[in-house]
Amino acid sequence: MSVNDAILATQPTSYWPLDDLASSSSCHDEMGLHDASLPPAGVTLSVLPFGTSQAPFFDGALKSVLTIPDDPQYSQPFGKALTVSAWLCPLALNNPNVVGGQDKYVHYVEKAVAESVDVEWALRFYNQLNQTRHSRLSFYTFNLGSPTGEGNGSYMEYGVSKNDETPIALGQWVFVVGEAERWISPSDLSTGCSVWKQGVAAKRELADIYGEYGVEPQHGSGSITVGGSQETGFLGAIAHLAIWNRLLSNDEIASIWSAGASDLGACAMYHSFT
Repeated sequence: MSVNDAILATQPTSYWPLDDLASSSSCHDEMGLHDASLPPAGVTLSVLPFGTSQAPFFDGALKSVLTIPDDPQYSQPFGKALTVSAWLCPLALNNPNVVGGQDKYVHYVEKAVAESVDVEWALRFYNQLNQTRHSRLSFYTFNLGSPTGEGNGSYMEYGVSKNDETPIALGQWVFVVGEAERWISPSDLSTGCSVWKQGVAAKRELADIYGEYGVEPQHGSGSITVGGSQETGFLGAIAHLAIWNRLLSNDEIASIWSAGASDLGACAMYHSFT
């Protein structure tokens, strides 16, 4: 089964394979909801071969992002749950256009009005040379209007997370799934965010729980950006972005992981792209 078939079998809300022809002005949504528009420069489609597939290249500059219009279906409250998945292949472990305090990061997929205004959720990638968080991958949800750093989030980090057996390496694909569970109450400590890396779920911690930070997911007017945000930029490739208005089962995540690993190839040869 191809990764396209594996994702479509789960009936996503939207699915962008990101394999459109280089002459396209947008990346199609297989579900027909919203295509992703290309910027004038900074994103080149179908130039990086990985296994039997191709994927877009993001140059890491500011505004080198794909943009998907706002839709209530891309927010957790629509279905009382949300799942976002993507494959990313970093071609730099320390992105230059980053934000953050002592630990710098890029939002390689984000739904927000702006970096620090009405951020709903984000898939985050930390720089390798950070003081404490080294190439960490995480998924966050935030209250609208709150500072971007003040949200609940789940993470996987090689050498830190005991169940993470995959170091982040140049030119190698990583499959990430972020899930926002059902919200119950401002003080409830049983639900929140979870993240999966290479088909393995992160160990649950208090920091990923909504009630720990008083987060209540809401729909905001912000669009989705892919390949960075308004203040960050990701250098590398991203493929097979999908969104669901529900949580995926373990078997569904395993199926997409297995199919994608086969389609994209076990690893990519970084030197052939530079």
